[in-house]
Amino acid sequence: MATVTPAASSTNRASTAANASASVSSQTIWLVNAAFLQEIKDSNPHLWHEFHRLRTLSQLEPPDCETPQQAIKVLAQCLDGIRDLLALQFALEESYGLIATPMPPSPYGRQSSGALRRQEDLDERQTMVGRVIDQHRCLYLQLVDLVEQAEELQYRGCDSHCLRSFAEKVERFSCDFTAHERLEGELIRLHGSQSTLPASVDHSEGDNHHAG
Repeated sequence: MATVTPAASSTNRASTAANASASVSSQTIWLVNAAFLQEIKDSNPHLWHEFHRLRTLSQLEPPDCETPQQAIKVLAQCLDGIRDLLALQFALEESYGLIATPMPPSPYGRQSSGALRRQEDLDERQTMVGRVIDQHRCLYLQLVDLVEQAEELQYRGCDSHCLRSFAEKVERFSCDFTAHERLEGELIRLHGSQSTLPASVDHSEGDNHHAG
């Protein structure tokens, strides 16, 4: 376990992120405010620092396996802090960056090939947003489970074998989160360029971008 400088632990737990849901009716569309999404990420360096710290801690070194109880304690503390930070991050992203709104009537004629292509692009991006929000819920629940496992290991005792097994789970979670961030980065890139939303929706989203 490489030596890192611990950051101050987070305080208030924003547990509302666990209630995220990607299920919306056919009359609902997701607006993506790319500017706000990026700003939210840029405004939370503590979260990225703690994730880097978690990845470093999960890369076990020989001394860690000699003192597994101490190693699991440090991992548990780091995971617990990230749980608070990630709950807040997801809640902010879903409050200001990913917004569900009623679907307006299409301004395009049914026979227009351009309208069909535009609708296909819209459907593809809406699917991406659904995946992002589903991943918010899955990642948060995965993290809660890791925190509970770490606490249990502290309570009943942790040997070197348990420590290695748990560190592998932490590493998988870290990889899942990295993949999620890549998907969100692609969503920001797409919506930060030319939009493929219907004109009436484009106007609303443009106002949000201007506000950001």
